[in-house]
Amino acid sequence: MSITNLEYQTNYSLVTAILPRDSRADVLEQAIPDYLNNAVVIHARGSLERKRWYERFLPVINPEQEVVELIAPDDQVDTIMNNFVIAAGMNRHGGSAVYSISCGKALFMTQLEQKRPIDPLTSSDGTIRYKHDMVGIFCTTQKGKSDAIINAAIAEGSPAPTIVYGQGRGIREKLGLLRIAISPEKELVRVIVNSYDADPVFNAMVENGNLDQPGMGFIYYMPVSKALVNIAAASASGNQLATQHQIVKAIDDMQDGTLWRSATTAQHGRGILGNAPSFLTDLTRVSCVTERGRGDVLVEAILSEGVSGATVAYGRKAGVDKHLGKTDITLSKEVEIIEIILQPDLVDHIVDKLVQEARKTGNEDIYFYTKSVPKALTYFNV
Repeated sequence: MSITNLEYQTNYSLVTAILPRDSRADVLEQAIPDYLNNAVVIHARGSLERKRWYERFLPVINPEQEVVELIAPDDQVDTIMNNFVIAAGMNRHGGSAVYSISCGKALFMTQLEQKRPIDPLTSSDGTIRYKHDMVGIFCTTQKGKSDAIINAAIAEGSPAPTIVYGQGRGIREKLGLLRIAISPEKELVRVIVNSYDADPVFNAMVENGNLDQPGMGFIYYMPVSKALVNIAAASASGNQLATQHQIVKAIDDMQDGTLWRSATTAQHGRGILGNAPSFLTDLTRVSCVTERGRGDVLVEAILSEGVSGATVAYGRKAGVDKHLGKTDITLSKEVEIIEIILQPDLVDHIVDKLVQEARKTGNEDIYFYTKSVPKALTYFNV
């Protein structure tokens, strides 16, 4: 079947903000008042490592977070990110982050709502110091299996990862000759690190999460255009002035990069796996955002085309809450975020299939975007 005329846009980026749950509403109202209807809010949790021996016997600290994802034109990305930094006070205290990833392609079934270019909260962004040599590491693992992966990332010097809950869709009833049952419930781990740390953190997450073993998960990374990450990796102690991560981050800022680390870490052989698995390279992630309840038919459509699986997370639109009758009860417009990893030459075919399925069911509240995946790893039964 011939490909539908796919009218892609190529000047969009995905802006992601990670915010403490109790501050999310105020930050959004200040930062993106004219883009609220375009933003998707996903409930998440953070992760804090306990440093002292006796703290291991205390309940795990998982601060509640909200992940805000927003597709925006490239000429608005700087203003949106600056507004998030200012509204959330990211320069002053921890617990939040903002970063952008360039979209290779974006496709909208209907025009995204935006009234006008967003107004900056301040006339100058000279005090906001973004990092441009950053990488986002994304990992999908079985529910309840993420602690080892998170601890491994933190041990390698990463900020505290963020965990979103979702579902895996695909052939999960059995895996090869081993016939391992795979739970559909997933934990989606994400962490933003310096490019210098990307391979060590990636490899540590693979090793400690056994991600090269059957049914344990999938991990990949994507280049980040720029980021400001101010999320602590360890719980603070009363007499501790700064965590190790905060000290390293401060030196990175003073040295304008991570090259200073080479002299002190080269002897440790960072980034080397004992028995290095075969990595997947040069892939593309396709994300599809649609109204909740309409995702099943879309996932079934792409599985019928030979795609091995998809990951689905759930969120809600930020600016479209409605009151139930005359009560104070609000109803949010819930959405599904469907993500699949493909070879680049399959992207147009799969997006075309999704567009056709959406049109068949009258689903116009749907959009797509793609991002480059230079490196990935999962188990293959060969």
